[in-house]
Amino acid sequence: MHHNQQRQLVLAVDRKLRSFKVIATSDVYGETLPTEVYDSKVDRWSVHQMMPAENLCSSKMAFCDSRLYLETLSPLGLMMYRVDAGKWEHIPAKFPRSLLDGYLVAGARKRLFLVGRIGLYSTLQSMRIWELDHGRTVWVEISRMPPKYFRALLRLSAERFECFGQDNLICFTSWNQGRGLLYDVDKKAWSWIAGCASQLCNTQFCFYEPRFDTSIY
Repeated sequence: MHHNQQRQLVLAVDRKLRSFKVIATSDVYGETLPTEVYDSKVDRWSVHQMMPAENLCSSKMAFCDSRLYLETLSPLGLMMYRVDAGKWEHIPAKFPRSLLDGYLVAGARKRLFLVGRIGLYSTLQSMRIWELDHGRTVWVEISRMPPKYFRALLRLSAERFECFGQDNLICFTSWNQGRGLLYDVDKKAWSWIAGCASQLCNTQFCFYEPRFDTSIY
């Protein structure tokens, strides 16, 4: 790596080619640096375009269809990095109103989801799921978490939650939960599952990709 500062790192794995790429974006303290990519196939770092964003939500990113998506506040919307071309693009998709927190989740067949809480007060909150309409560049709501699941998942209104996706399945958990809440986007069904890997790993210090141990029917 040419710039030795602490960087925001993303791991992108290609299982078909049995290779991976490490994408180093901006400095963790906000300094703008050129994007660098390590390609395991050639065992080499390459320097690419500087990311044109000033206020990056670095923890909220997803890798989907050979593209890295990140939430940004300046400019508002998403930044998309085309790994093959080595270029950044701004997607002016406005976030839903009253969004308290949100996560980008990559789905199957090039689908990109936004998962987050909506609400103005602690007693008026709900969890919702949106899908990015790439043609119109807008977030379209596709589901709401039923209140009974929301209350069971987050016992306190300020409690933090985590989520990850595999194919078109989205799994939710909170820090004190011993189970995960699963949403099947295709079947539009909610269910509880035992255990969740997000409690066992601190995402600030290691790469991991949560996966389900068995098929979900």
